[in-house]
Amino acid sequence: MIIQEVRYAERYVNRAEAFRLYGDDALAYAGFQFAGDPLADAVAEAVMADPRVRQQLDIALEEGIRAVPDAPECLRTLFSQVDALPRWVDYDRMNLGGQTYRRMGMLAVAVLSSWALMNGYHSAAAVKPLAFTGQLGERAPRRLAETGRYITEVVQPDAMGRFESGFKLAVRVRVMHAQVRVMIRRSGKWDDEALGVPINQADMLGTLIEFSLLVLEGGRQLGFHFTDDEAEALVHLWRYNGHVQGVDAALLDHLETEAKGVRMAKLLRLVQAGPDDDSIALAQALRAVPMQIANTRTERLVARFRTRMHDGLTWAFNGNEIAADLQIPNRHWRHVIVPTRMGVRVVERFRRTLPGGTLAADWFGNMSVRREIDNALAGTEPTFRAKRSG
Repeated sequence: MIIQEVRYAERYVNRAEAFRLYGDDALAYAGFQFAGDPLADAVAEAVMADPRVRQQLDIALEEGIRAVPDAPECLRTLFSQVDALPRWVDYDRMNLGGQTYRRMGMLAVAVLSSWALMNGYHSAAAVKPLAFTGQLGERAPRRLAETGRYITEVVQPDAMGRFESGFKLAVRVRVMHAQVRVMIRRSGKWDDEALGVPINQADMLGTLIEFSLLVLEGGRQLGFHFTDDEAEALVHLWRYNGHVQGVDAALLDHLETEAKGVRMAKLLRLVQAGPDDDSIALAQALRAVPMQIANTRTERLVARFRTRMHDGLTWAFNGNEIAADLQIPNRHWRHVIVPTRMGVRVVERFRRTLPGGTLAADWFGNMSVRREIDNALAGTEPTFRAKRSG
């Protein structure tokens, strides 16, 4: 993508400071807030016009586009992009990145929820698509479980192979986002000048950063040890996921290394305008999930502890400004990160010392997360199809 001119959405704050610190990257980022995903949008339009295109999409995912001789041109164009493997992709690195993710187990989920998601919710503009679809609060448990399923599948061994589960889910999520984008644009209620394009390229990069760089840094703060190869492999995995998700190659270049990604993450934080009432509602809905799914007295006791621990980690990871803006209570629980870190460091010492320790941590961490997600989904797997409430 070539940025023809500098165009700023109203949501883009601290423009002069951003340009002073980040130069052309700050200007390009402004343009990407007005860029969507034309390839997926065309497929979404076709699916909404003719349900048979959805069936063709499913066949193409399972068997390849050649198995759909009557596929519309938009579907062929989409698959010509997702089927093209960038030269930089390394499957062995992606597998190492997936293992690095999996061995954090439920603490990876804690980092995702209390830091990655909460950090994203702090941007009012970024959560507006959720507000449009009416999914700010009432579907929080289900929405969190579906996100967990997607991430869990992406990090499985070989999951981003062309016909594997992570790859196929990435394409389905991409088309779902495109359907939401199309519905929003058709509604006539979206203000591009204020918010940029719904689910735009800049916000898509933000999601990749949350799912990779923030998880790495959160893991480190919790006491996990990552080698340089492990950290770079995890970023590499999400860089390729971004390719399949339709993120522009120029943005994906910022995830070439963890250091480049961290630099871009700082730019994103600088130019975000902050939260609004929708942001607060979404944050409160997320922290209420454990109590919503608790049924027995014992489960409610555990849920109360998990909620307070979640609040504490939100304060510890995000800092006082973001946690206060989102009206997160239990500030004193931020100190829970200290005993958690001590415990993780002990386990990590054994993992790194004992033969097979990393494989054991991988197995146990993966098993515990998958069991949690299975229970939350209650046997009903996500379809990743866009729905608008009302």
